[in-house]
Amino acid sequence: MRLISGEADMGSGQEKHPGGKGPIKVLFPLALVVTIMACFLSGCAGSGGPGGAQGSGRDRTSSESDLPLEVPGPDGPWRPHRLARCDEDLDVPMIVERYLGTCSEYFRHGSGSDGMIELEIGLEEGVHHSLLLLTLGQLYLMAGQGDPALLPVEGPAADVGDWSRNKKRLLGRARELLQECASERPDDAGVDFLLADVARASGRFAEAVELVAQGESKCTGGRSFRILKLYQLLYDYPPRYLGGPPPDYPERALNSGITGEVVMDLLLNPAGNVYQAVVVSSPSADLSRAAEASLFKGSYESARIGKYPIWSWLRVNTAFNLDPS
Repeated sequence: MRLISGEADMGSGQEKHPGGKGPIKVLFPLALVVTIMACFLSGCAGSGGPGGAQGSGRDRTSSESDLPLEVPGPDGPWRPHRLARCDEDLDVPMIVERYLGTCSEYFRHGSGSDGMIELEIGLEEGVHHSLLLLTLGQLYLMAGQGDPALLPVEGPAADVGDWSRNKKRLLGRARELLQECASERPDDAGVDFLLADVARASGRFAEAVELVAQGESKCTGGRSFRILKLYQLLYDYPPRYLGGPPPDYPERALNSGITGEVVMDLLLNPAGNVYQAVVVSSPSADLSRAAEASLFKGSYESARIGKYPIWSWLRVNTAFNLDPS
C-alpha cells in the first residue's frame, strides 16, 4: 500500500485522509453507524479561551455511553450541530421579543447604549427572561471591552467619567446578568463563553479557562448563538482535519484485494474531539473499522462562530489502495 498526503476538498466540504492511489469505489448503504469513543466532557481549551480548539479522541466514560446517537445534518462545508438533548427557545413571550427587537434596532442604528437602557427598563418592570439577560449581559461585556457606542448614560453602570471605574462597573454588571442567565440556561455553552470573556477582560485568566472547558460539553447553536452573532458580527468557520496516522490495511481486505474509499461523517465537539462517527459509504466493514481507528487518533480543529467553538459535523474520506508495483 502506498500512502499520499491528505488533501482538503473545500468545494464539497470533505477532508481527504491519507490513503493510497487509484481507488475502486464501492458504495454501501447509509445505515451503518459507528460510534467512536471520544471526548465529550473535555477539560482542555485550545488557547485558554474560545476559538480554534484542537483535540483528538479518548475513551467515552460509562455515563457518556448512555447518551443517544446524533443524526448528521446535510453535507456541505458548514454543518453546525444542535445536540438532541438541547432545548429550543420556543414560545418566547411577545413582550420579551418586543424588547429584544427594540434593542437590536437601536444597535443597528449605532445607538446600542439606548438599547441597553430599554432592556434595563424591561427588567425594572418585571420583564424577566433568560434571552433578555443574555443580550444585556453581552452588551455590558462589549462596553467593558471598550466599545464607546455602548457606554450607557443611565442605569446601574452609567458613565462616571473615569474609564478605570467604568470598566469595573460595566464588567461587574455583565457578570451579574450572565450569572443569573446561567442559572436559567445551565446547559448553554454561549453563557459560559460570555462569562469567560468577562473573566478574561477582568484579568481572571484561570477562571476564563475553566469556564471555556465547562462550556465545551454543553449545547451550542440555537437562539443564544444567534444573539452572539447579531451583536458581535461574527463569521462562521468550518472544522478542519489537521492530520493523523494513516490507516492500517486490514489483512483480510488486503488478501482479498478489497480497495476503495471509506466516507465518514465525524461529529466534533467544541474541544475538537471526535464524539461520534457515521459511515456514509464503504467497500467493507473491515475497511470501515480501520478508517475509524485511524480517525480516532487524528487531530481536528473545531468549527467556530467567531472565536466561539461549536459542535459540528465533518466529512472525511479515507482511501485504501493497493500499490500496483
